Amino acid sequence: MAVINPEFYNKTPEATWKGRNDGTDPASQRWHQRIVTVDLLEETIPILQTGQKGIALIGFACDEGVKRNGGRTGAKDAPLHFRMASGSLPVHFNEETLFVDLGDITCDTEAMEEAQQALADLVTAALGKGYLPLVIGGGHEVAYGHFSGINNHINSSATIGIINFDAHFDLREPAEKGTNSGTGFLQIAHDCKDLGIEFRYLPIGIQRNSNTKLLFNRALSLNVNHISAELFSPSREKEIFSRIKEFIEGSTHVYLTICMDVFSSAAAPGVSAPAYSGIFPDPFFFSCLTAIISSGKVISMDIAEYNPAYDTDQRTAKLAAALAFSMISN
Repeated sequence: MAVINPEFYNKTPEATWKGRNDGTDPASQRWHQRIVTVDLLEETIPILQTGQKGIALIGFACDEGVKRNGGRTGAKDAPLHFRMASGSLPVHFNEETLFVDLGDITCDTEAMEEAQQALADLVTAALGKGYLPLVIGGGHEVAYGHFSGINNHINSSATIGIINFDAHFDLREPAEKGTNSGTGFLQIAHDCKDLGIEFRYLPIGIQRNSNTKLLFNRALSLNVNHISAELFSPSREKEIFSRIKEFIEGSTHVYLTICMDVFSSAAAPGVSAPAYSGIFPDPFFFSCLTAIISSGKVISMDIAEYNPAYDTDQRTAKLAAALAFSMISN
């Protein structure tokens, strides 16, 4: 039986996964037909066969960090709505791949730090079993727990390069209420310093009108080279691909995180902090995403800050599902 604190865990009911049914032939299957729900209070994470690949979906049902950061709450409901939007996605990964839903790490109180630790433990366990985790937040406080879980798993000599599609640096100092959804990458930087390892961080889609000058200065002091939303365009494709490639080549592993507020509110209205002038999920964006996944170095991934309470026509849910489809299928 998996060791997990029931105070911070909910299994995913099988009935959550629904969708179109075009038959049972593997070439006709959709996600709801392939995914295996696992109750970690009763079962262990399934063992992969030699050479078999595994994908582990983990929900992080928490927006305490968003609340502490003064954002719009509601992201805790994202894992459920993501699953409902993803059920009919077609299966384009290998027939032998084991796709499991490990349920949700939950935070129904102010105990965010304990929930982050529970997430870290589960990510470490999934990686240890050979799975590629895909975590669905929740606020971007998911990043600190997620990174901690990856770091607990890897060899101490390895380096983790963080690629973050985000309108914000999330390098804030903890406020009066403590750490929050905007402090995660500064917390990671401090942990890296304490551990004597390199802090490698590439934020893409940064908005000047969403970050103070102090945050730009802090990024500079931490040797963080960002790609701004203004420069993220097909006209600079060669430069952007070169910078992403160089960053990946300098990393042993890549942790990929996508904050849904990086996108224009026209495409993603259901977020905690909407940005009217964000980037668009167009073919250029997806070509960048594919290049990152295809590098073979991505060790774990997450999608953060989807807020169903403010979604219109489920546009943000469908976009999050499309992102996950691209991340898994590639």
